Amino acid sequence: MKYPAPGSPKLAKRVQELLIAGGFKTARLDESRGFDHSSWVPLSLMYPEADIPVCQLSVQPHLDATHHFNVGRALAPLKEEGVLFIGSGGAVHPSDDTPHWFDGVAPWAAEFDQWLEDALISGR
Repeated sequence: MKYPAPGSPKLAKRVQELLIAGGFKTARLDESRGFDHSSWVPLSLMYPEADIPVCQLSVQPHLDATHHFNVGRALAPLKEEGVLFIGSGGAVHPSDDTPHWFDGVAPWAAEFDQWLEDALISGR
């Protein structure tokens, strides 16, 4: 499947500038990567014509929640500039120790997913 939304180099540069101004030492732009399925799948449902500019930002799985909170804080000015943020992907990704044959949901993952949903709905 293809989702030919245009990129937004101008927005990507603005994101990079805000991250650096927010104290992040590195904020690399990578024009060689296409959109990840966690970006284009929800966008294809929301904007099937692929007629909106898209700038994809990757999370850093080896860094903690404080790091990602600070990313959000650094990028907060973009809300006033008409930028739509979409957090996509699974809240819980199968871990390396999940057996390849396991097709259910691990109890710890279901508990965390419910906790996250409750926290988001209640505004915590």
